Amino acid sequence: MNIGPILRAMKHNRTRVVLIVIEIAVTFAIVTNCVNVIFAERAKMTRPSGFDDDNIVRINTQPFAPQFEEPGFIDTSIDADLRVLAAIPGVRAVANTNFQMWEGGGSSSSFVVAGSGQTDGPQIQNYYATHDIANALAFQIVNGRGFSASDHGIGTQPDPANVALITRDAAKALFGDANPLGKAIQRGDTSTPVTIVGVIEAFYNPYGINDEGGMSTRAIFRPARVGSSGRGISYFVRTEPGAMDSVVGEAEKRLTQANPGRVIESETMLHKRGRWFSGSQIVVTTMTWIIIALIVVTALGLLGLTSLAVAERTKQIGTRRALGATRADILRYFLIENWLVTTAGLVIGLGGAFALNVLLVSKISDVKMGWQLVAAGMVLLWVNGLVSTLPPALRAMYIAPSIATRSV
Repeated sequence: MNIGPILRAMKHNRTRVVLIVIEIAVTFAIVTNCVNVIFAERAKMTRPSGFDDDNIVRINTQPFAPQFEEPGFIDTSIDADLRVLAAIPGVRAVANTNFQMWEGGGSSSSFVVAGSGQTDGPQIQNYYATHDIANALAFQIVNGRGFSASDHGIGTQPDPANVALITRDAAKALFGDANPLGKAIQRGDTSTPVTIVGVIEAFYNPYGINDEGGMSTRAIFRPARVGSSGRGISYFVRTEPGAMDSVVGEAEKRLTQANPGRVIESETMLHKRGRWFSGSQIVVTTMTWIIIALIVVTALGLLGLTSLAVAERTKQIGTRRALGATRADILRYFLIENWLVTTAGLVIGLGGAFALNVLLVSKISDVKMGWQLVAAGMVLLWVNGLVSTLPPALRAMYIAPSIATRSV
């Protein structure tokens, strides 16, 4: 079909056409960047942690009884609590620790290779835990071993073993590609060296809003009972699938029976993870509604433009039909007109999409937009334009040739 008549018809209604072109361009630029942000936020929300998040609950006990101030009482109490919690039906593993999962922070230190003479090394999350921490969090030990019961003292005895579990990324930061097993590390000061006995494969725990330095995947665990009368004592309990509610209820009851001189609180890791990513969820929801609103508004604009064109050209369409134009010719005319308008908007919006992405990368996130997303956005708006144009275009198809003879 010759597009000359179509362009001339558009020229007679240039204001209308320009407004629709600008609307399509703005929609394309915003929609592609909104989808890009949604993908980035969803990638954060679905990133594997390496933990059995679905079946882990954190139980915190906050002592108020005076006996918790007595030397050695907390260590004895922790040992007793571990036995009580492990005996609950549905519990797979339990560990006492100061690890803070899905809180965006915790404890960290600068570590160096022992004997290297360095005093400053990579910053690594630094935690203590009792011997069954690998099972309680479902860590995958890919090299070496986890902690054993012999790595701890009994009762008021100190923890005797200077050993550590280290994540793969922490080991890489310290030793490069060398095998870390059997090697000793220490904090950047004059602390006692600890020997690495196991390597954790997958580990992700957000540390800071922007995770400066990449600490989210770097961590060290050392064997120790940890807690105080001031900060409380925490346990991670890993349950059988579906046993969470019954285990939590039974745990609170049994811990209270064992020692009523404390307040007991619990929170599932699913709840904590959801709370940590609540901001991301709000972003995803908001961006989704913005996309829907823009596409609907653009579709209505194209529908209105084509409907008005059909109404204004009714007699012209009838004349063309009387001169031999087929229904397919009339339909093709309006679809091509729509395609030209949509394509013009997309060409202008292409520059706007990348300009907006550059602005977002410099101010908000570091996720650049790929060409695949741009191509998908163009296809989406082409389809949106086609669907919006079809109802009035189909009406135009069925305008009778006799309409050309009417004077009104």
